[in-house]
Amino acid sequence: MKNISIILAEGFEELEAVTVIDLLRRAGVAVEVMGLRNMQITGAHGITITCDDVFDYYGCLDFDGIVLVGGMGNATALSEDEGVLKIISEYAEKGKLIAGICATPSLVFSATGILDGKKATCYPSESLMVGLSGEFVDSPCVVADNIITSQSPDTAMEFALTIIQYLGGDAGAVYRALQGK
Repeated sequence: MKNISIILAEGFEELEAVTVIDLLRRAGVAVEVMGLRNMQITGAHGITITCDDVFDYYGCLDFDGIVLVGGMGNATALSEDEGVLKIISEYAEKGKLIAGICATPSLVFSATGILDGKKATCYPSESLMVGLSGEFVDSPCVVADNIITSQSPDTAMEFALTIIQYLGGDAGAVYRALQGK
């Protein structure tokens, strides 16, 4: 079974976080939700999530991948945390999955340079990709080697299903189960 870490900070986008956590778990992926500095993290719309653990760089070393959701407060906090940036860089070097949606590709990933020379997407504004040497693609999800990027709460389900597929899971079965088929 694959295991993924999701790091949340204050101001995370709830729809993106819950969709990804829920669908990955339905697919049999072990998901550990880590709070940046706290176990209780409140999202951009006032919903508080109790995390499984508090983020620790060393505690993230053994995961198969890392997923970061959007929300401007979340993306800003993650982009300013040296441990988060270090773990992303290490995952990039090892070819482990790195996935980000909404503002995280532009704010967090840009702070590490992992998108340089790659195609990527983010919150639907090419202006958020300024400063990256990557190529902005106006698409719900973009897979570039071990990096998956997506645009917004509207693309959260496709983002989660793309991650499941990338990890070797049956995204189609998860989607059909959601439809009651």
